[in-house]
Amino acid sequence: MAVPKEYQALFSRWCADRVPGHARASLQIGYTIHGDRVTIMERRPPAFPELGSAWSSVHVAQLRYNDPEQGLWRIYHRVGEGWRRYDHPPNAGPEPLLAEIVEDPLFVFWG
Repeated sequence: MAVPKEYQALFSRWCADRVPGHARASLQIGYTIHGDRVTIMERRPPAFPELGSAWSSVHVAQLRYNDPEQGLWRIYHRVGEGWRRYDHPPNAGPEPLLAEIVEDPLFVFWG
């Protein structure tokens, strides 16, 4: 099941709120949606712009709307090249999971 469109504004606002205006030239938080997954990433400008202008991206977390019958979201953190379910109860909305990413009590999202 796809992520409901009404959540796109929430994710956009959440990402924008993570970085103060004065720091946006050197850091961005963004997201992509693929099917039932919202992947949150940290983006930084190239260290050597003369070698290329592409920003680098590091995956931070993934929210999955993987129980649409009950309308539940789950949170995952990056482990190597894959994802592991984070020990947090599923929720009917992504907001508590986004708050958990910000808090990061186990240091698995931001390091």
